[in-house]
Amino acid sequence: MRLVKCNWCKEKENKESMFAEEKVTEQLNKDGSPRITRKYFHNDCHSLYLQDKEQKEKELKALDQLYQYLIKLHNLDVLDGRMMEKIQDLRNGSIKVKAKKIKRYKEGVPYELMLETYKFIEDRADYIKKTNEFKTEWNEFSYIFGTMVNNINAIKDAAVKRKTAERMNKAIKINQETVEVQVKNSTKKDELDISDFL
Repeated sequence: MRLVKCNWCKEKENKESMFAEEKVTEQLNKDGSPRITRKYFHNDCHSLYLQDKEQKEKELKALDQLYQYLIKLHNLDVLDGRMMEKIQDLRNGSIKVKAKKIKRYKEGVPYELMLETYKFIEDRADYIKKTNEFKTEWNEFSYIFGTMVNNINAIKDAAVKRKTAERMNKAIKINQETVEVQVKNSTKKDELDISDFL
C-alpha cells in the first residue's frame, strides 16, 4: 500500500483511506490526455480545508470591495504597493517595535469594518481632499487612512450596540408573545362583580 501525505496536516497514511481532491490542469500527459493533480486529505482535514478555503474566498471578496471603494474615493487607477501594505498591516495587526515590523496573521481589523468606516467618514474625506493640497497621492491616502483608523473604534462600538439592541428586541418580542398567551389563558372572575346579584 502506498503512503500519501495529507495536504492539511502533513501526516502520511494509506492512499485508500484518504480523500482525494482532483483537479484537471492545462498541461497534457505524453499520451495527450489532460494531466490531473491530486491533493490527499484525511476526512476531518478535508472539512477543515474546505472551511479555510471558504474563509479565504470571503476575505478576498471583502478586500476586493474595499479596493474598489478606495480607487473611487482617491480617483486612482490602482493602489500602489505601500498603500496595500498599509491596508494589510492593519488587517493582520502587524506592529512596528524599534523599527522592526512584527508580522501577525489576521489578528487586526477585518476588511468589512475598514470599508464600513471609510463609508462613515466619506463626507469628511471629501472635505479633507477639498481643503488640503497634497503633494502626492500617497500623502492623501495616508491622511485619509489615518482618519479612518481613528474612527474604527466608534464604528465597532456602534456595531456592538446595534447587535445588543437587536438581541434585546428579539427577547422583548418573545416576552410579549409569552405575556399575551398567558393573559389569554387566564380568565379570572372578579369577586366584586355584582352582575350575579341582579
